[in-house]
Amino acid sequence: MEKRLMMFLAGLFLSIGMALAQTQATGTVTAAEDGAPIIGASIKVVGTKTGTVTDINGNFKMDVPANAKLEVSYIGMTTKTIKAGKNLNIVLGADERSLEEIVISVPYGTRKKASFTGSAGIVGGEKISSSQVSSVSKALQGTVAGLQSFSTSGQPGEDASVYIRGVGSVNASTTPLYVVDGIPYDGKLANINSQDIASVTVLKDAAAASLYGSRAANGVIMITTKQGQAGAAPSIELTAKYGFSSRAVADYDQLSTDDYFKLQWEGMRNRYINNGKTEAEAATLASANTVKALGINPYGTAYPQPIDQNGNLVAGAHTLWDDSWEDAMTQNAHYTDLSARVSGGSKTSKYYISLGYLDDQGAYICSGFKRYNVRTNLTSDLKSWLQVGMNLSASHSIQSYPKQNDTRTDNVVLFARQLPSFYPVYERDPETGAYLYDNNGNKIYDYGNYRSGSYAGMNLAQSMLYDKHDRKRDAVTAQGFVLVKPMEGLTYKMTMNLDYNSLFTHDYTNPTYGKRPIGSSAKGNTRTTGFTINNVVNYQHTFAEKHDITLMAGQEYYEYNTSNFSGERSNVIADGYYEPDVASTLVDFGGNADQYKLLSFFGNAEYSYMKKYYASVSLRSDGSSRFHPDHRWGTFWSFGGSWRIINEKFMEPATKWLNNLTLRASYGAQGNDNVGYYAYQALYSIGKFDGEATLHASRLATPNLTWETNLNTNIGVDFSMFGDRLTGTVEYFERASKDLLFSRSLVPSSGFSSIDDNIGKLKNYGWEFTLSGTPIHTKDWMWKLSVNATTYKNEIVQLPTEVMWSGSKKWVKGGSLYDYYLYEWAGVNPDNGNPQWYYYDNGEKKVTEDYSSLTSDDKVKSGSSLPDVTGGFSTDISWKGLTLSALFSYAIGGKLYNNDYTDLMGVGGLNGSSKSVELINRWTPENRNTNVPKIVDQQTSYFTYSSTRWLVDRSYLRLKTVTLNYSLPHSLLQPLTLKDVNVFIQAENLLTFSHQQGLDPEQPLNGTVSYRYPAMKTISFGINVKL
Repeated sequence: MEKRLMMFLAGLFLSIGMALAQTQATGTVTAAEDGAPIIGASIKVVGTKTGTVTDINGNFKMDVPANAKLEVSYIGMTTKTIKAGKNLNIVLGADERSLEEIVISVPYGTRKKASFTGSAGIVGGEKISSSQVSSVSKALQGTVAGLQSFSTSGQPGEDASVYIRGVGSVNASTTPLYVVDGIPYDGKLANINSQDIASVTVLKDAAAASLYGSRAANGVIMITTKQGQAGAAPSIELTAKYGFSSRAVADYDQLSTDDYFKLQWEGMRNRYINNGKTEAEAATLASANTVKALGINPYGTAYPQPIDQNGNLVAGAHTLWDDSWEDAMTQNAHYTDLSARVSGGSKTSKYYISLGYLDDQGAYICSGFKRYNVRTNLTSDLKSWLQVGMNLSASHSIQSYPKQNDTRTDNVVLFARQLPSFYPVYERDPETGAYLYDNNGNKIYDYGNYRSGSYAGMNLAQSMLYDKHDRKRDAVTAQGFVLVKPMEGLTYKMTMNLDYNSLFTHDYTNPTYGKRPIGSSAKGNTRTTGFTINNVVNYQHTFAEKHDITLMAGQEYYEYNTSNFSGERSNVIADGYYEPDVASTLVDFGGNADQYKLLSFFGNAEYSYMKKYYASVSLRSDGSSRFHPDHRWGTFWSFGGSWRIINEKFMEPATKWLNNLTLRASYGAQGNDNVGYYAYQALYSIGKFDGEATLHASRLATPNLTWETNLNTNIGVDFSMFGDRLTGTVEYFERASKDLLFSRSLVPSSGFSSIDDNIGKLKNYGWEFTLSGTPIHTKDWMWKLSVNATTYKNEIVQLPTEVMWSGSKKWVKGGSLYDYYLYEWAGVNPDNGNPQWYYYDNGEKKVTEDYSSLTSDDKVKSGSSLPDVTGGFSTDISWKGLTLSALFSYAIGGKLYNNDYTDLMGVGGLNGSSKSVELINRWTPENRNTNVPKIVDQQTSYFTYSSTRWLVDRSYLRLKTVTLNYSLPHSLLQPLTLKDVNVFIQAENLLTFSHQQGLDPEQPLNGTVSYRYPAMKTISFGINVKL
């Protein structure tokens, strides 16, 4: 009993002593840059797990042991260790070294940049969210060296075409692998809310991407979404943007009505002269038939022949109307982006929840994109050795998608451009030009049955209002993981992910208006599911404080299922009821399902010595269902190394001004199995003949078909100096692609013209440059600059035949996939105004006016559609709470083949379609020194023949994004208990400078310009509030 009493008294006195030894630490944490309080700074007692975070005013208060030391830290700031006390004033400065030690996303984990031996570019989430585009892919142009993003359509909701270091295939996919939160993503990038993105990492070489094996042949783009912060109080962030959108580049300048009628008269007169009429007879006939040829007289009945026999307007004639079809087909587009985000966490968990709404109206009527998003990211430490997490996201979008990007007459872009202004949008009184109205007092749309050509009887300004062209998408991604830490340095992580995507299409053509009076209704649905499960083990250990090793091994299974059906019926009975049941005639119905499976095993080992020398090796084996069982497995690998020269003793004298100097190199192989679901199998098609069902072979079996393979070499130098005020990277890369898929010709007796085979080789090689600096950094001022540039070449190494043609491109060994071979334009014959081309007679260059006499031997190498240099540069200037940020993208060199311009410059008769103002400079006896041939009605050969005349320099400079942001002073926000408030003005594609008026220079890599939906310019106002 006595012993127990003594133990109790001892414990009691010890507890009292400990309580008396406790003290309270208080203070404020501020930023050295502007003195503003730092919200959420971490305060920890050194050697314990006790800690807290600063509040909205940067203040903290906590109980600590006597003589305790506090570790104060914040992301991007220097970490300080100080003695605990009361009323502490702690100032944290910017940690420039932390920028060098930034953690980047890599396959199945993260790495510090200093130990990373591969090639990667990082784009911060703020850069992505400041872009006013509906797809993340369109926000990447100009941000990373080696990455090219081409917005092939300005239609809201469309993804851009993205290439990393060129293309490594001709007939297989060239699209990079997209990875969201560590798992390959099967959905559309337009489904992702840009406000949810924390960062985007672009993996460019084998050392960086080879762990993704066959799916990473074209590079990897890793998207990391935002997470909460453990131990942080709940934070609510609200963002609202509202603005207006229009075409980024005004359309081509076109002839006025007066000039059009004069040139129509001139073309007809020249035709009559060519047909044997005298000049006087030709002039009289042209004056008498000009109005008849165009079908309408915009000068009114008072002037039945508005053009006299000298080709001039008769005295007093003037147009009674001048309608812009571009105005009629476009709309005052509005842009709305709303987002609400909540994040925070406890000591053992963190969460991030967001809601988003986007309404991005298109430049043309009946086009636009609406999207609704929700996301929840949760992570919890159930035990010190057990962590679980879950990421859930869902989106619903509606895309109004009118016909575009082709030569159909119902292409909204083409229609708006092709009709000249003397064709009225609404019916007019031919005598006065006044509008005509129906019995209800509404204007009557003019369908132009009097027009010549294919646009007779059409008026999309009305008929599109009664049509429907919708694309509805639903996407759900569910991801969960379990992370186990059985011992120090060892982790096991299992991740499961499900991507579900549904695309529902509905195309309805009304039976009342337009050229298709019977109407039609078509519906289709495509559903895809992608399931991924992987198991990854990581081990990290440091020996003797000098040797660091990291080992990783894993397994992954991926299954992709897709199914679709579509049907169409025509002869709509009741207009306004959009379902196929209102149409009586079945046109088409069909559907199919496909499956793809991939089983993978992979591993990686990394070693570093004294933080000077780094080495890494990776190995992955993929088994793909797309190949014959004998060739199903492909093995891909990489090795890389880096030398941190700055850490060598002989570099000590330079460390006064040089902060980093690192040499990196890597080499590895990556495969590409994206060659079709059943590439090796013999396929059969079902048809009908003489009323009976038929079955016939449509494809020969190719059991020996195997992986396309890319061998990637990368050599780079990273440097920084002057306290990291100037940083840069120079890299050389080479991408050798072999076993490329091509069609090999077969003998006719086989019954097939060709068969697929692995017989092609390509090579892409070039240089990348990145330079960033902070010229000014004071208490009130900050100025940051960054520029990147990429120059690369494409070379054909092997083809199935000596020469292959792809449109205007000629493929030969030693050449490029992008080399134009065209007839060379020789200008206009000054004697007669006829167009001329060069040809070769026994090697001698001669000129001819007879295009039909030219042969393929007369075509000459005429430049490349590949730009010589591409890249971007950005600037951020801050003064106190005001920040101006801008991002430019550019291209230097390369050629575009402008089909749009070809049509506008047609001088073989104007034919009632719009023409360029440049036709005013056509050849006449008084204007012989010109590059525009004379106008001769009904001689279409003048403008349909391809030649170097239609090549345009694709160099451009575009102000992609610009933001003016003002952050309200904290002194104003404290009474309102607000953490931060920013008001801003943003603009997307504000300015564009290129070599041809009317041309949008951001065109596909193949260089073909053809009636695409133009890029959008958006100007908006916004506010961001943190509660």
